[in-house]
Amino acid sequence: MLEISQDLVDAGRIAANTHQEVARLVTPGVNLLTIESRVKELIALSGAKSAFLGYKGYPATSCLSVNSAVVHAIPQNYVLKSGDVLSVDLGVEKNGWIVDTAWSYAVGKVAPRVAELLLVTKKSLDEAIKVARIGKHLGDIGQVVQTIVESSGFHIIRDLSGHGVGRELQMPPSIPNFGHAGTGAEIKEGMILALEPITAMQPVNLTIENDNWTIRAHPDVVCAHFEHTIVVTLDCPVVLTKVA
Repeated sequence: MLEISQDLVDAGRIAANTHQEVARLVTPGVNLLTIESRVKELIALSGAKSAFLGYKGYPATSCLSVNSAVVHAIPQNYVLKSGDVLSVDLGVEKNGWIVDTAWSYAVGKVAPRVAELLLVTKKSLDEAIKVARIGKHLGDIGQVVQTIVESSGFHIIRDLSGHGVGRELQMPPSIPNFGHAGTGAEIKEGMILALEPITAMQPVNLTIENDNWTIRAHPDVVCAHFEHTIVVTLDCPVVLTKVA
């Protein structure tokens, strides 16, 4: 039987609890710097460390990406307003074991189609987790995400993908959010995977801003990003970053 490190389990719990607290903060009128400060405080109080702070020079504990900022946005002095979508991405390290997790939040009242984008992207993650089983292939994960997202009229951001995680923040394999069942690397027991559908309302061209981190979608469209860290076991996948 596979034994999952308690430190890895703890890192997942801390990350999930941090997101639960962040969810309470995401309201119109809240500054992104307030959210970053709270994430930093919660991780520190837990006795763990941020897996993002200092990674390749990244200067914060979270990535706070609003609307057309897809991923990796450094927290800025920006006040959330009703209708925004905020994607919060964070990583937690506990004694050398790392998890990575992201969630997109509707701020106040968003347009119906935007709300649907969030629901569909979250559904694609849930269904992808279900197929992450021994003997399946990474293409099975990609096909599930692609089918769910594109059948609803939304678009996969193909330049960005999920990845392995565990002893490092980003490890092989790369896990595209599109593909064909039965293709790609075989999924094996003990794999620690960060599955993360990243989607947009319409096709986009990505640019990197002058801060060398923020990846933005052009044209100016709303994007969504959901991510869980899972462990592949003989039974069903264990979702480390899910709120208990």
